Amino acid sequence: MKRFWHPLIACIVGLLLVGSFSVAHSAGSTHEKSYLGGEVKFKIDKSNVDNYKDKLSLALYILIKDWNYVVPVYETVHDYTFPKEYLEATEKYKGNARINKQGGLENYTAGLPFPDPKTGAEVMWNYEYKYSGDDLFWTQYDIDGISSTGKLKKLMGYYRRLAYQGRVKEAPMPTIPNPDGVAVKEIQGISYPEDIAGLALLTVRYQASSKGDDGWMYIPTIRRVRRISVAQRGDTFGGTDFTWDDYRGFSGKVSDYNWTLLGKKEMYVAYHPLTNNPKYNVKGKIPAPDDLRYELKEVYVVDGVNKDKDYVYGKRRIYVDADSFAVCSNDLWDRRGALWKYNEAGLTVKKNDHVMFNYYQNMFDLIAKRASMAYNAVLKTNIGQKESDFTTTKLQSQSR
Repeated sequence: MKRFWHPLIACIVGLLLVGSFSVAHSAGSTHEKSYLGGEVKFKIDKSNVDNYKDKLSLALYILIKDWNYVVPVYETVHDYTFPKEYLEATEKYKGNARINKQGGLENYTAGLPFPDPKTGAEVMWNYEYKYSGDDLFWTQYDIDGISSTGKLKKLMGYYRRLAYQGRVKEAPMPTIPNPDGVAVKEIQGISYPEDIAGLALLTVRYQASSKGDDGWMYIPTIRRVRRISVAQRGDTFGGTDFTWDDYRGFSGKVSDYNWTLLGKKEMYVAYHPLTNNPKYNVKGKIPAPDDLRYELKEVYVVDGVNKDKDYVYGKRRIYVDADSFAVCSNDLWDRRGALWKYNEAGLTVKKNDHVMFNYYQNMFDLIAKRASMAYNAVLKTNIGQKESDFTTTKLQSQSR
């Protein structure tokens, strides 16, 4: 039954999205501006990109070289700090966490699992358990994209997350027994366009690497919740260029990959964006943001290959911020070995919450010459979400 519902739901979403091309949306949005401004030190463009090639991701270099993309470089600012409770937990449990033969994390309680990572897997488990709040709620985000015919399409959605492991702010969990060993629960939902508003996916991820994710989807067209397989996380999300595993920079299961640490180096990455609503100049089928902000930051460079040989990407190269362990960007190859996509997260510091947050996320298809942009993201953390907010009953009721 799982095998049946997964492709059926993908077809439902895809068919409904056909009707959303070129649809205007007039609902109000909440725009945020960065607390940082500053002056542009210089710009990297087609005329000088070769001078900076060793400090750019492979795909960003192509965007500048072949797409006439422009990278405005600002002064580097180091202002991210972990919260006090997280630092205390890191010190208290230092040296306890370990990675098993299956690539899973064992004996982890809270804090940063590997304060001085030596392997790609350790870097990625640090990313998985970087401080993100005990619970978080993206109250909204917009996704704009360009169809194969050059028309604009729009989606709006939301994202909820409840951590079971590594909690340091709210009441430590489980406050009730957790016999299933849940690591995190997530809800991703669509609120626009109207013909698919209410579509929502509940995912349960477990601590054990041997146990796959569970998923349930509410389908508004039939007003039912169906259990689905979320094993094929390489499927595209809502007809955009993003897959489910591209969410937040990377939302795949760490133990599903073989990781290789290529090193640690300074690179120009999107950091402290000026706003969560960047302006775009759409040139043909290529949406190009023109008010971004880049800084020279130290990053870990990690290659990941999914253990499933039929996975959509042949390889992903992830650039991880050394200050926060948030993902800055990905270079993504197809299974034939061709560089295919570039996934960039515009990282900003939510200083009051000590959370590194994506003000925007852009996905560029280098082969098809198109892109999808997620923006207008608004974040709330540690708002006291409960287990009862992450049930199939809640999935259905909040989507009405």
